[in-house]
Amino acid sequence: MDTNSIRRENLRALAATHKSQADFAAACGTAASVISLIISPNPKRNLGHRLARKIEEAQGLPLGWLDSEHSASAEPPIEVDFLPAALAQKISSYRPVIEIERFDVAGSMGSGSEPPEFNGVVEAMSLDASWVRQNLVFTSIDNIKLISGRGDSMSPTIRSGDPVLVDIGVVSVESDAIYFFQMRGQLHIKRIQRDLDGLTIISDNDKYQSIRVPADREDDLTIMAQVIYWWNGRNF
Repeated sequence: MDTNSIRRENLRALAATHKSQADFAAACGTAASVISLIISPNPKRNLGHRLARKIEEAQGLPLGWLDSEHSASAEPPIEVDFLPAALAQKISSYRPVIEIERFDVAGSMGSGSEPPEFNGVVEAMSLDASWVRQNLVFTSIDNIKLISGRGDSMSPTIRSGDPVLVDIGVVSVESDAIYFFQMRGQLHIKRIQRDLDGLTIISDNDKYQSIRVPADREDDLTIMAQVIYWWNGRNF
């Protein structure tokens, strides 16, 4: 690879160790828009010499580190023991690909489904780490799990059989969103809105009526996760 490509890949790897591009940019003393232009899927600019040296200094990296190729499977090219603890941990734990566990669980988008006796992991989906961090909002990467939806009450937003990514770190309704939850012993995927008097469970398919849950009955719901992404598909 040429120097520009090497710097770009190294910068993507460093950015992926931070919670967001904005956090990474702030830590490097530059604007998030500048970082985005360099590491986006369709980059609009290269990482110049002056900015590369500035980022290396801000991240506690040796001079020229961004200009060299670093194998993902090899040992870190620098002695991380001499770096700040937080940065050393991020570099050591960096993963270019994230394995998302898929559970044998289906959330009903209808009248409800029975919880399985054992929520076993049946396989895993590999996702590009940069894509995950750029496109999803989550509490922790380890909290992202894959399930599926069954039924038509959330159609056309989520169709029956669509793979659904959920964040199991979200266990309460803090904002209006789509949630995976248990109610009266049944599993559901529905939209939930909060107001001063309680919750409203909403189906995107207008054939289904909304369900009102007063504030004193909110304990009837067990929030298991928030839905953060889904893939729409149709069978023919």
